[in-house]
Amino acid sequence: MNTPYAKRVAEKFREAQNYLKTNGFSRSTKHLIEDIENSLEK
Repeated sequence: MNTPYAKRVAEKFREAQNYLKTNGFSRSTKHLIEDIENSLEK
């Protein structure tokens, strides 16, 4: 899919991934609650 909409969605997805990586969120869902708690402490 190379529609303008698909490109925007893909770009937003990459931005969200980069945000999560730079803020130290883990890929594992079992650590999700810890990630949320750690982000609230900052």
